[in-house]
This record gives sequence, C-alpha cells and structure tokens, in this order.
Amino acid sequence: MSQMLTSQRPVSGHTARRLETRRKLLEAGMELFADRGTGAVTSTAIARHAGVATGTFYLHFDDKHALFDVLVDEALDEIRAQFSDHLAPRSGADRRREIDGMVAVVERRRDLVRAVFDRGENSGYAERIHDQIADRLEPAYEQVFRGRGLALHAGAAAQARAAVLVRVIAWWAEDPTRATRTEIVDLLLELDPLRLAGALEPADTHSPST
Repeated sequence: MSQMLTSQRPVSGHTARRLETRRKLLEAGMELFADRGTGAVTSTAIARHAGVATGTFYLHFDDKHALFDVLVDEALDEIRAQFSDHLAPRSGADRRREIDGMVAVVERRRDLVRAVFDRGENSGYAERIHDQIADRLEPAYEQVFRGRGLALHAGAAAQARAAVLVRVIAWWAEDPTRATRTEIVDLLLELDPLRLAGALEPADTHSPST
C-alpha cells in the first residue's frame, strides 16, 4: 500500500513550470500560424507571443517546425482516439459515430488543419498524413478483400481512401459553410471502400452533427 502511494509522486514545481511554458509556446504558435501562416512566423515571434525569452523557446523546441510537428501529432492522436478499431468491418452506425467524431475534431482544429494544408511551406505535411493513412489502411483492406474473394486492389483502395479523406477535410476546413458536418460524414461513409466491398452495413440513423 505504501509503495503504491509513494509511486504516484507529485509533479515538482520546476516540472510544472516547464510544462506550463511548453503549453504557452504551443498555444502561441497555433495562434500565430493561424493568423499569419507558418511561413511568416518565426521562433522569436512565438516566444514573444508566449511571453518568454527566445532562448527559452529553444529549451523546448529545435525550431518552429518542431513545434508545428507537435501540434500536428496531437491533432492526429485526437483523431485516432475517435476510432475503437477503425480497420475492422463495423456496423454502419458504429462507423458513422467514428467518422462524425473525426470530423468534429477537424472542426475544432480548423485553424491547424488549414495550416497543415497550406499549399506553400507545409505541402509536405499533407503528403505525410496521406501516406500514414494509406499505409495503415492497406493491410486491413487486403484482409477484407481476400476474405470475401473480391478482385479489388488493397493498395489502390487505401490510396483512394486516403486521398478522399485528406482532400475533403482540407476543402471543408477552408470554409465549413460549404457543407454541414452531417453532409461531410455522409459522403465519407458512402465513399468507404469497405462499403463497396459489402463489408459495411448501412446506417439507418444520421449523425448527431448539425
């Protein structure tokens, strides 16, 4: 019992201050990236916006790109957390809830998504995200297609799915008034290769989004 209590050590004052400074830098970076675009933002500007010295910035991040990487990874982790088992065939209702959760994250993180898909300095981020999605989907599609005896190419299906997700999300983040969240969820569900493979049951209910 005493060992369990002593193992849960409180965060020291120094560590708490360091974490708080890192949080301020991340928030400042996101605000500036959203306002000016990543190309026009410097590490010094981020530090100043966060109320810390430039040297303090470099205690936490190598440069502004490293900070941006953390923001992107956090958003991707939040999106992945919406899926209990994204790769396995699931009911249409389950898939709708998962896709709606993903789109809700995109809606909350709109400024970051727009920065990621900036056609200038950040073009490599969109390609990296596309490749991560495709690489993750391909083995699952291969398993489903083989199990159902379908002559569908898993690699091509994964590339197509990733391209649709990336492009639709980027398009919608630029201006969410172009379509409702429900319409985006409906589209992403209809274009899922698992539906084409007959491995996804239709959903009778719509998402709770507005």
